Amino acid sequence: MNNRKNTALGIIDAQRGFMPAAEGERLGLDGFGELPVPDGDTVVSALQPLIRTLMSDETAVVFTTQDWHPNGTAHFDEQPNFRTTWPTHCEQDTDGAKLHPHLEGVTANAFYKGDEVLARGEDDTSYSGFNARSFEDDTALPEFLENKDVRTLIVAGLALDYCAKATAIDFKTKTNMDVVVLTDATKPVAEETGKLAVAEMLELGIRFMTVEEVIQELEMEG
Repeated sequence: MNNRKNTALGIIDAQRGFMPAAEGERLGLDGFGELPVPDGDTVVSALQPLIRTLMSDETAVVFTTQDWHPNGTAHFDEQPNFRTTWPTHCEQDTDGAKLHPHLEGVTANAFYKGDEVLARGEDDTSYSGFNARSFEDDTALPEFLENKDVRTLIVAGLALDYCAKATAIDFKTKTNMDVVVLTDATKPVAEETGKLAVAEMLELGIRFMTVEEVIQELEMEG
């Protein structure tokens, strides 16, 4: 892993809509439980030590991605197949599209994806953060990271077997970045597809580390 200056943490789709409804009840907030990933809320607390480590160095990069689906897109279906169509979730400018509130301090570099009105769910490009664009100035995420001279991308968030996987694979295969996926700060929709996703990523040379292992490596390298 390179030093902090060349490292970015990407928090993929840690949005209310992907978190269990019980987390919204605990916090007294709306938008949770639209398309929940089991234990999805735990990625937020797991990430806090790494976020603090990286944000203590103003040259490090932390960014978030958010599904930003429009109303009327074929990504949504009242009878979803859970492969190319899904229940309504993370719709633009709704509570479900907001990040978990404990991430509000790291939203300076916020990116959106999935804003196309699709005619067919099969045409969706929203899974990968590689296709995300900046809320601030519409810069593409790969361009943003290239401008920051990022050489190591650490991927966390939701879900391991869908958007986190797609993001990690695209950056591994389409750039020269070293890509690391955090084992304790990602969660899969289902255990079986999670295992398949890990196997697919390992075959491509994507590394898997815990939050603590990444912090230790960064502190050793300075």
